[in-house]
Amino acid sequence: MRIDEAFFQNPFPGYGECRRHEPTRVAMPDGTRPWLLTRHADVLAALADKRLSSAVTSSRMMNHTDAPEHTRLRALVARVFGAREVDALRPRIERVAEELLDAWAGRDVVDLIETYAVPLPLRVIGDLVGLPDAEHVVLRELTRDLMNPELMADAYGRLTGHVTEFVARKEPGADLTADLLADRDAGLLTEEELVAMLMLLITAGHETTVQLIGNGVLALLRDPDRWAELTADPGLVPTAVEELLRFDGPINPGVLRVATEEVAFGGAVIPAGDLVLVSLAAANRDPERFPDPDTLRFGRGAHLAFGHGAHYCLGARLARLEGEIALTALLRRHPRVALAGNGVTWRYAISRGVTALPVRPAG
Repeated sequence: MRIDEAFFQNPFPGYGECRRHEPTRVAMPDGTRPWLLTRHADVLAALADKRLSSAVTSSRMMNHTDAPEHTRLRALVARVFGAREVDALRPRIERVAEELLDAWAGRDVVDLIETYAVPLPLRVIGDLVGLPDAEHVVLRELTRDLMNPELMADAYGRLTGHVTEFVARKEPGADLTADLLADRDAGLLTEEELVAMLMLLITAGHETTVQLIGNGVLALLRDPDRWAELTADPGLVPTAVEELLRFDGPINPGVLRVATEEVAFGGAVIPAGDLVLVSLAAANRDPERFPDPDTLRFGRGAHLAFGHGAHYCLGARLARLEGEIALTALLRRHPRVALAGNGVTWRYAISRGVTALPVRPAG
């Protein structure tokens, strides 16, 4: 199987075909041929297997490190994403959602991605790291390019330069960047690690939620019964968010690992040094774990959209909260919102999301 632009339009049949065979190699846009794991049991085991290293690049981003570096770096920012700290953000996120929906007034058609799904999490993560509002547009462009396999190398350099400049001129404040600068001065992390951490937080801190909101709303509008279920009982929104994360979550195809020693999955022996693509999206559609997996059904069991083990998504609670608030506000303000046309396309990127989602607001 080839992971290319055509694949991203609908990857799930391909995952199903791969799942019927032993783990096999797939062709990636950068020319690499990692082993693809698609079965829920294999993916769950792989995410906890210390023989599969996250250090697949030379970058100092936390998600590309193993213990003890990963443990040290994660501890520096984990406090910001704790339950109490995240829950305290609810009023701010609710205000942002209302402001963005206010801007829909009088418009016949709006792009839900650019007017709602993008600015909501971008403003939230911007507040957390102390980014001026004026920088949101350029950072959105840079992070979007970073997710594109064809633009990634150039975008990484440009984003590194931009964040380095931001750090150099950062003024004191009560935000995460100020905390990390203090940690750097105390010798708890290097300048390179600080810049890499901010790049990761800015990118992952909004890109994944953009797709949660965009992919999730699209799935619901394509399933009128599920949308009606939520409009009748908005208390189901947290349960719905979990199912939307399973159904078409933001990390698609998955996370990359490298085998540090020989390891076997599903009868295939993977040699040391080989890359392994651990597909969270495929695992979440495995019929052995989720009966009738291609159907939205609220109230299913735990999914793997946020990963598992030491690298479980640090921002999972924040992403859930943003998704719940965004969906609740949309249901209340526009319960009869509808798709405006059928031309939905999916972007060619490291993770899967719609490029635009035109909708007709309706109260």
